[in-house]
Amino acid sequence: MVKQLLDTVQLDLESFQKDGLHHVSIELNEIFRRGKRLDASFYAAEGRNARQIIAGCPYPKIPLFGDGGFAERAYNFRSDQFKKIFVKDGVPIYAASQILDFIPRSRSFIANPTKDLVESLELKKGQIVFTCSGTIGLCSVVSNILKGRIFSHDLIRIECHNSDDVGYVYAFLKTKIGKQLITTNNYGSVVTHIEPRHLAEIFIPNPPLNIKKEINENIATAFRLRDEAYELLASANDLLYKRLNLPPLKDLYVKYLTDDSDLRSFSLNINNWEHRLDASFHAPLIDKIVERLKAAPVELTTLGDKRVSERIILPGRFKRVPVEDEYGIPFLSGGDILQFDPERVKYISKTLHGKRIQEQLVLHKNMILITRSGTIGNTVLAPAHFDGWSASEDILRVVPSKESNAGYIYTFLASSYGSELVKRYTYGSVVVHIDDNQLSLVKFPLPSRYIQDEIGNPALEAIKKYTDAYKREKATILKLEDLIVSSSHRVIASSR
Repeated sequence: MVKQLLDTVQLDLESFQKDGLHHVSIELNEIFRRGKRLDASFYAAEGRNARQIIAGCPYPKIPLFGDGGFAERAYNFRSDQFKKIFVKDGVPIYAASQILDFIPRSRSFIANPTKDLVESLELKKGQIVFTCSGTIGLCSVVSNILKGRIFSHDLIRIECHNSDDVGYVYAFLKTKIGKQLITTNNYGSVVTHIEPRHLAEIFIPNPPLNIKKEINENIATAFRLRDEAYELLASANDLLYKRLNLPPLKDLYVKYLTDDSDLRSFSLNINNWEHRLDASFHAPLIDKIVERLKAAPVELTTLGDKRVSERIILPGRFKRVPVEDEYGIPFLSGGDILQFDPERVKYISKTLHGKRIQEQLVLHKNMILITRSGTIGNTVLAPAHFDGWSASEDILRVVPSKESNAGYIYTFLASSYGSELVKRYTYGSVVVHIDDNQLSLVKFPLPSRYIQDEIGNPALEAIKKYTDAYKREKATILKLEDLIVSSSHRVIASSR
């Protein structure tokens, strides 16, 4: 409903499409009034329609930031404000887009930041954060998952005057209307940006306290469920190490022929070469991992064992036909599967790809999804809200057998031990890959069903909580959208 209204609300000024291009006419005084912006996207019909809906809403309008605004403070850091020295082992720093990840895992580390710098960069509980460079508008509330982590400068931090407004403001920014207001305020050609000062131009309806309170409580509950899910996944990982008697991976002693850290060399028994001549396949760390797994009080088999996985699916490559969401099925990328609420989902045609979707692409609850191209080994246990969606051919699907616990399979493959064993089979130079046959050869510890359940059930419960949080948040956002649109007298008038 909201999308249709954003597409059909009549503008006060002329807006039309010709020869595949969108045109809109505006008055010169609006250009001066709105900062002398000459980029056409700033005046796009979608954003103007969203502002008309807000203008027609009977509730008072308050700026997101600025005098009398919801936010007491809104800020980000420019990349030139602090010098980052990247190292192999230091303080973890996260990419802005990782605010939506099930489990944020640092891809980079910085050396010796000052205490003041750490305190200024780390996220604080109760902040609203959203991406402000490149991909604009990915949004989250800082709960226990994100609290204290250091994120890059491409993230705007918003601190509300009233903590009871946090959930309401967040929900508004996640509505289609809120997203349009943010994305039509950006600037830049190759890489788009938005600054904190632009938030003063975003006005938000301020409904009665009881409405805001209900929305805030629902959003708070959703993030509490995510925090609980995160703790359950951490608990499952701890149990894995305990039951299999595994030390932390960093504690495994690996001996090389020389002490040169830049060029590590080692010897190899020719009987163990397995037709692979790439040194990374034979890294001594892998031998140490396999050695520890053999010493564990469980059977060591492979992921392809029918007692572990029913099958491993590698979809074929194909030419995709993208469509609007109402005509297609969600199509997730390797980055999308890491997020509890994928924001930039594309859709492919159900009509043209129906057979391939059913046979190869469709996702089901409790499938284990593993990225196989470019970035290798990112592992996710598919939650119920992914059920029936589709995903890229760059993602391997492990279908658990009926004899195994999907939560246990996920917990091992997502662990430091499992990740190294998966990445061992990587091949390629510029863009690396792994295929279904190679994944089936990955060493896998197979304990009794009792121990599998002890380790895996917390992971299964965690994924259930993620889905409960997803559904609660989506229902709350949809309810807010309907409230704003249905109360907008301009929308009602223009619909007649």
